[in-house]
Amino acid sequence: MQFYHDQARNLLIYERPSDLVLQHIPEARPLNSGYVAVPATLQNSQVLRWLNHPVAPVITDANYDWPIEPGRKPLVHQKVTANFAVLHPKCYVLSDMGTMKTLSILWAADWAMKQHPEGTFRALIVAPLSILERVWARALFSNFLGRRSFEILYGDADKRCRLLEKPCDFYIVNPDGVGIGAHTRKRFELDGFSKQLADRKDIKLCIIDEASAYKDASTKRHKIAREIITPKPFIWEMTGTPTPNSPVDAYGLARLLGQTYGESEKNFREKTMIKVSNFVWRPRPGGYDLARRLLTPSIRFDIRDIWDGPELTTQQRKIELTVEQKKHFADLKRDMQVVMKSGQPITAAGEAAARTKFIQISLGGIYDGDHVSHSIDAKPRIDELKAVLEQAPSKSLIFVPLTNIVNMLHKELRKHWTCEIVNGNTSQKDRSRIFQAFQEKPDPRILLADPGTASHGLDLFAAQTVIWYGPTDKTELYLQANKRAHRPGQRYPVTIVQFVSNKLEQEIFQHLETNTSLQGTLLDLIARGEL
Repeated sequence: MQFYHDQARNLLIYERPSDLVLQHIPEARPLNSGYVAVPATLQNSQVLRWLNHPVAPVITDANYDWPIEPGRKPLVHQKVTANFAVLHPKCYVLSDMGTMKTLSILWAADWAMKQHPEGTFRALIVAPLSILERVWARALFSNFLGRRSFEILYGDADKRCRLLEKPCDFYIVNPDGVGIGAHTRKRFELDGFSKQLADRKDIKLCIIDEASAYKDASTKRHKIAREIITPKPFIWEMTGTPTPNSPVDAYGLARLLGQTYGESEKNFREKTMIKVSNFVWRPRPGGYDLARRLLTPSIRFDIRDIWDGPELTTQQRKIELTVEQKKHFADLKRDMQVVMKSGQPITAAGEAAARTKFIQISLGGIYDGDHVSHSIDAKPRIDELKAVLEQAPSKSLIFVPLTNIVNMLHKELRKHWTCEIVNGNTSQKDRSRIFQAFQEKPDPRILLADPGTASHGLDLFAAQTVIWYGPTDKTELYLQANKRAHRPGQRYPVTIVQFVSNKLEQEIFQHLETNTSLQGTLLDLIARGEL
């Protein structure tokens, strides 16, 4: 539908718009020949977008200064994203990693705050722990130069409550931090920090970065978020991977915004997936299209639309198993075969646990029932890692999904190179120091990381080599982690190196790259005798 923006009178003029325009916008006035004029206010523009009518940008160079750190300038797609967010109070920003959507959303929030009396429109930013300071706090500090205040709500419950009591524009917290104090002692209820957060009526905007943390609507985390976040008038969900595992992931994101319209997750799963065995579901033809339709309104920019970056290539290194590893593999496979032949059903959780055991053996350290780690000879894998690092042209990122293997590799690699660890035990302060040093200083040359702690929102393009010492079972983490090095700012080709020593690892990496479910993979390999 075409429209005309009368800038002198700030009117939007439409030819024969929907009858709903006159019904829902009291200020709209009919003109001659079926034309309708609507004052171009923010509220009217939001209603028009809700009615699927085009509107003029509400954030313009004439009414906004686009605060940005010296030496940079706003890009067109960033301005478009900021306008989309303010025009759609509840929406999804699905742009690729590296498209600079963080600053776009902060501009939108800053502009929205300017439309309200001071102190009446504050924002809550929910993001992974690894990027609270490094990404969000840094973006606010470097671009807004004291114009906007913020607090990182981190620490024990009392400290978080004290920080939340401070009046500021942005409060920054991790997803699990949102629910601190919530309990189910007699019945589910918010208490302590979580209740204090829910009671803050001045927090009208919630920005959820890496929103796939809420893709599972059945979790306690999601239930708490629905009590605290869903009632907010503005919610902007951000993720470049909205459906990393299946179309059903979209359901949790939509439910958090209150946009599932009474449909159950079970019904949505049956519409988008087909059950091929007891525990294996596959996407139906058109399943992802239904998921995309559920996640509306949304905006997406592909990284290729805005950045003509250097080449990204992937290679696989085949590694021999040691005698000890082969023995453990045979024992574990025999146990699985006994269960399968007995006819006893193997649950999805049981298969996942067995898959993890195989990966532990491949990497050289297996946990017992008391979570005590036991080393297994994996010398060929370690030797291959050293060989790759010796050939790496610059810094390297090594992703390892097991804490015991991270610690083992750190002891070995620091004999030859400067090396730092980032995992779940690394404090927020140390993470920020390590990430900054990796990017800006000669050392460390190697960053060893659990993919869950260094896969979101970080610039780590000082690395040209990304090594997967072992595969993760989460597609989102795999894709996000690779983009830490291959993103705007990278000037050189990036190589992804996958270590594999058996058919299972090969299959996992294939599933990660094609974004397909791992359910049934291990059982199929054992049944076919390929493992």
